Amino acid sequence: MKKQIKLIVAMLLLGAATTFANQLPNSPSRLLVNIEKSTDAQACLDLRLANLEKQGTTILLQDLSGNQWFSQYVWHKAGYAKRLNLQGMPDGVYTLSVKHRDATVIQVLRLSKGNLELSKQKQVEMPTVIGNEQVSK
Repeated sequence: MKKQIKLIVAMLLLGAATTFANQLPNSPSRLLVNIEKSTDAQACLDLRLANLEKQGTTILLQDLSGNQWFSQYVWHKAGYAKRLNLQGMPDGVYTLSVKHRDATVIQVLRLSKGNLELSKQKQVEMPTVIGNEQVSK
């Protein structure tokens, strides 16, 4: 797991961007994820989710050592919005993951001296389907 996270971090930190909003491809839920660096606060992150279809969704912010800095389970909601204040957190690389039904979106963040950078890309993990059966990865 740590090797996978380090590989994701290495690939994603090649470029930095401040926003992405995408609909997950081939996902029956059509989840929309928007993660942005706040424009009015230096070390804050704005997270917005849409099309949750009142299904359980897990949001997790953790460092590369696996320490959880934020965890939220959203249930019976069509959408969700949250501002995460990262001030006071140690400098380092973090992952913000949103797990909903059949997919997980992972955004890599870098916090350095109170400045926040978001990776250019996101990682979308889809389950493997063989016939009518879903195989966990």
